[in-house]
Parts: sequence; structure tokens; C-alpha cells
Amino acid sequence: MRKVLGIDPGLSGGLSIIDEQLNLIACYHMPTVKTDDGKSRVCPKTLNSILKDHQIDLTVVEKVGARPGQGVVSMFNFGDSFGVARAIAEINCRQIIYARPQEWRGYQMLSGLSKEQIAEIAYEVFQAEEIYGRKNKSGNRAVKDGISDSLMIAKYGIRFLE
Repeated sequence: MRKVLGIDPGLSGGLSIIDEQLNLIACYHMPTVKTDDGKSRVCPKTLNSILKDHQIDLTVVEKVGARPGQGVVSMFNFGDSFGVARAIAEINCRQIIYARPQEWRGYQMLSGLSKEQIAEIAYEVFQAEEIYGRKNKSGNRAVKDGISDSLMIAKYGIRFLE
């Protein structure tokens, strides 16, 4: 069975591996490490270790650009996270494609939906408990949109398997 990895880059992103029959293999929160200055960064060693454990046939990395109002420092930090995820994927995966959010969302008719709505759809398809965090005081569970997005990014990638 061929495996597809979806990557939502960034510190709160996620990694999801599914097979071509939409079976969930694994979900991971983007691994991070604290640097000497106390800031979090994507941990290349842990990311490499995760990807080495799986024979990935296709990887789809979300290609995100700058948004209005984002500061230079935050964009540099995001670029660092994207670069680490991209480099480790390039080393460990057979084929890589990049998809803008408009592409993977549009193809699956998810455009305009909230992160909670996308999480609900991802949960219906994959039954991944990792999508939801603990219940808050009002009884609602927080959405881990890095996981739900990475699942839907991987699902989008199935169409590119050769």
C-alpha cells in the first residue's frame, strides 16, 4: 500500500501519513525544540526520525506565503520552519509536491470553511483523535488545526500517486 504524507509547516503545524485507501497510519504534531534564546523551532532531528520510520511514496507540503500584517520576524521564523520541513522531506521521501492552501482546500470543496469545520470533516474521514485537544471549561475540545490540515493535505495528495 502506498503512503502519502501531508505536512502543514510551522510551529503549530502537523504531519499526517495515510495510505491510498484513506487509512490513517500516523499523525504527529510538528516536533519542536527550544533554542538557547528560549524560542521554539522545528526540530530537524525528531522530524528526520519520524520520516525515516515510514516509507513515504508522496509528500505534499503546504506552500504558504506572507499575509498582510505579518511582521518580518514572524515571517522569518515561519520560513525557517518551512525550510526545515522541506529539507527533511526532500531527504526522506520519494516524490514531493507543494500545494497552496487554495489548491488543496478548493479541490476538496473546503474553501471558506472555518478550521473547526475542516477539523470535523477530517475527523469524519480519518477518526484521528489527535485532531482534538482537551476539553476547556465550557466542555468544548480545542481543534489542533495543524493535524486536521495535514490530514486533508495528505488526502489531496492521493490524486498525484503515479
